[in-house]
Amino acid sequence: MFSNKKFNFITKNKKRLKNILYLLLFLFFSFTTYLNIPKLLNFSVDSVKKNLKNNNNININNITKINYKIFPTPRLHIPNSNFTIGENNIEINNSELEIILNLTKILDYKEVSYKKLLINKGYSKIDLDNISKLLSNINKIKKKTTFKENNLIFFKNDFLFFEINKAKIKINQSGNTKKLNINGNFLNNEIFIQLKNEPNNKNNFILEIPKLNIASNLFSEKKDFDNFSGFFNFKIFNNLLKFNYIKKNNLKLINGFSRSKLIKSSFEGEITLKPNFFLKLDFKISNLNIKKLFPLIQKTFFVDNKSNLILIKKINGVFNFNSKFDGKITNQNGKILFEDFKIGKNKSFFLNAKIDEFGQKGKIFFNLTKVIKHKKNILKKILISGFIIPHNSKIIFEKLSIDENEVSVKKVKEYQKKLEDELVQDSLENIFNENKINEYLKSLF
Repeated sequence: MFSNKKFNFITKNKKRLKNILYLLLFLFFSFTTYLNIPKLLNFSVDSVKKNLKNNNNININNITKINYKIFPTPRLHIPNSNFTIGENNIEINNSELEIILNLTKILDYKEVSYKKLLINKGYSKIDLDNISKLLSNINKIKKKTTFKENNLIFFKNDFLFFEINKAKIKINQSGNTKKLNINGNFLNNEIFIQLKNEPNNKNNFILEIPKLNIASNLFSEKKDFDNFSGFFNFKIFNNLLKFNYIKKNNLKLINGFSRSKLIKSSFEGEITLKPNFFLKLDFKISNLNIKKLFPLIQKTFFVDNKSNLILIKKINGVFNFNSKFDGKITNQNGKILFEDFKIGKNKSFFLNAKIDEFGQKGKIFFNLTKVIKHKKNILKKILISGFIIPHNSKIIFEKLSIDENEVSVKKVKEYQKKLEDELVQDSLENIFNENKINEYLKSLF
């Protein structure tokens, strides 16, 4: 049998548990009521617009409906939203806005207070002409912002440049560092982009497409209004391009390096941006696979592809080469000069050339000089002038002289046919075999 003391102890505990249970039920009912009261309120449209502008740099003109939702956390839901971020730098259409409310202020329907913003679905358009303003607009965003399943469209002059589908975009701040992270799908490949803004005007851009083995990093540090410096590197498979830069009046490139299956070279120089785009670069080439490079040039620039030809006309500049070979290339409005080139193992070939026209009718005019040893170590100077038609792999001799004695027209045609039959053989790739060229030139005596 229970003693009176045990019975009293159990009775007291039951009463205590009952009181705790009543308290918990009261708190649950009170909290549930607190969360549901906002359903009866009409949240101020003007306050929503004002806070979105102040906290997220969002300009939204028309809000037709505001719904209050409890789950998963108290929030305002604005369907079918069209708005811009900044001065029309980012245009968002057909999205759903979810404003995650501050739990302690959900009853303040006149002055909406929230802690973060979700932008679901729809699509965002970014004009590449305004890309430089994107960072400054992101820096004005105070509240954490996340895009989900949003299609990100980059365009220029109403032309679609590229698109990232089903993008998840996060804009957040940690201390004085602000980050924009983009994860999405580009041409059926996962893509990651990060734009980081750090104190002292330091910005870092990262791009990764793992399945295509693409990685890029651009860092810049702004010194004052128009002066900044940094570095850039870009890697795709086993190809690499990197350089440091300093921007003052012009853009100066230093410690540059490029590596691919076709070329390996260090470089430095200067890029003039205004009033006209102009390049001045110095290359030290340590490896060049001209046998593979020239066919690529044939297929790219000596066919009737107008887009490739437009590119040539826009890249004006002077390109100096030394180390493996010496010379200078000048490009002015699509007319290209090859001046004072010394090529070959001992730089024993002297070449000058020019290209006035590209496409199927394009020609490479050339003057080639070579001093070659003949019988009993007699030196012979050979000069050949003519042109190459890359589209059909033809070489035409116009003049040929040996020791400044001009060869007859008949002999020139014979030597040209000999070159076509024995060396070219319908492929200009064969003219870059130095041993065969030397054998051919010796056979002219």
